[in-house]
Amino acid sequence: MLKITSGLFRSRLIQSIPGLETRPTTERLRQAWLNALQMSLPDSRILDLFSGSGALGLEAISRGAAFVVFVESNPKAAAVIQKNINDLGVQDQAKVINKKIELALAELTREPPFDFIFMDPPYHQGYEEMVLQTWPLKQLLVENGKICVESAKPKGARKEGGFSAPPSFEMIRDERYGDSQLTFYTPLKPIEGGVDELRENV
Repeated sequence: MLKITSGLFRSRLIQSIPGLETRPTTERLRQAWLNALQMSLPDSRILDLFSGSGALGLEAISRGAAFVVFVESNPKAAAVIQKNINDLGVQDQAKVINKKIELALAELTREPPFDFIFMDPPYHQGYEEMVLQTWPLKQLLVENGKICVESAKPKGARKEGGFSAPPSFEMIRDERYGDSQLTFYTPLKPIEGGVDELRENV
């Protein structure tokens, strides 16, 4: 069992799959992740990739998020997420997509854009780079949306931490927590005045 740490459902227990089929984000890491976004969470739309038990997305709902789409390929884990949603009574604020990550994109592009994309994939399997470098992330996000990635430290990441930013994005935050790291990305802001103004100022 896992515990929601704050918000409307603080101290409520939610189920997770026993054993090693999923790797739940620790309470400390969940708190650090969501504390960094707290001021922007109310009324936000969130995409929670590799959801596991759904603890991160449900904690975001507890803190005021309006809607979370959970993507989880493991059928048993997806069923646990749905049960947790039902137990908390937030069916109108959540949707579970039980598909492999590679097959979920077509359905996600039909969703309204998200304020945040959370990603906590299995470590060392290359999913971070696949999503960051090949998905149409600007299409999935609102203009000032953020991507938040949990990954292993430091194997597979650049020395300064985090994976390379997606095209037209920049890394804005990178923090280490034990054997894990949290990295945040946001779209690059367009140059004010466009290319012509830039040329005039060169």
